Amino acid sequence: MRIFISWVLLLTLLGASVYQWFAHGAQYRAIGRTVRQNAFPCSSPVSYSVGAIDLRYDLSVAELTEYLKEAEAVWESAYKRDLFEFIPSSGDVSVNMLYDRRQAAIDKLKAIGLKTGQSLDFYKSLKVHYDEVLGRVEPRQAGLNARLAAYKRGEAVYNATVAKFNQRGTASPRQIKRLDGAKAALEREFAVIKNIEGGVNADIDLLNALATTLNQLIVELDINTAQYNREGAALGTFEEGTYRVSGGFRTIDLYKYSDRRQLVRLLTHEMGHALGMDHVLNPEAMMFPVNRGDALTIFPDDIHELDRVCAPLLKKLRRRAFRG
Repeated sequence: MRIFISWVLLLTLLGASVYQWFAHGAQYRAIGRTVRQNAFPCSSPVSYSVGAIDLRYDLSVAELTEYLKEAEAVWESAYKRDLFEFIPSSGDVSVNMLYDRRQAAIDKLKAIGLKTGQSLDFYKSLKVHYDEVLGRVEPRQAGLNARLAAYKRGEAVYNATVAKFNQRGTASPRQIKRLDGAKAALEREFAVIKNIEGGVNADIDLLNALATTLNQLIVELDINTAQYNREGAALGTFEEGTYRVSGGFRTIDLYKYSDRRQLVRLLTHEMGHALGMDHVLNPEAMMFPVNRGDALTIFPDDIHELDRVCAPLLKKLRRRAFRG
């Protein structure tokens, strides 16, 4: 009987193990690859694949793949070693393009012919544009509110008059004509109000896009000033992209795409994190926390950080070469 129970328990454990592997095999494999890279950094290329690209980006999978390979080459050409490998799917790292208010603000400004930049001069020019829009929004908003209040008063008078005649059950032809005229006037005024409201809302949307972009520049350029605290504008610390490890799965999520060079530089930075690199203190370096440049070159600070990550492997290779 004991033998039978032992076999039942063994088969149950085996069945549970098989189920867990089929249900979570991808996660276990991902965890295994992450553990291996942490234990033996740079011993084998980090594989990556293109994940999701929000349709609001004018960017194809082929284009993002090309940018990724360009970013990969920045590190590999400097280190003379294969550090990354692109595979069509199920790579160690999945690269995604996510869309939120950061990119929406850029697209809004592009639509009116404003190109984004990362200089103090651009911040100042954008601030002038913000003040201009704000200067026309506030009086137009006040005028709209006054006109809307007058419309509501007229509508209340009209409704009260209609209710009075309905209670009586009769109205003269002249009274009916006046009511029809009042109704038509209210409809015309409502159409005018909606037109004005559309223009004001468009200006408010533009104002919020300008505020979001100004807030990002305040962070990027480390400007000592208060952020633009508008209801529809994004505040806080801005990140153009992030590298995350969750449940063994590794992802690079990107939130901003202004042009090819900016995106390649951003990819280079996040791929550095995928290798295990940390931030450096040089504001011009690729691994500085905030993307302040547009050059696709890396600095001694970046090389020093890459050496820190890959040094254990290089020491082993040098020992083997010496023994050989």
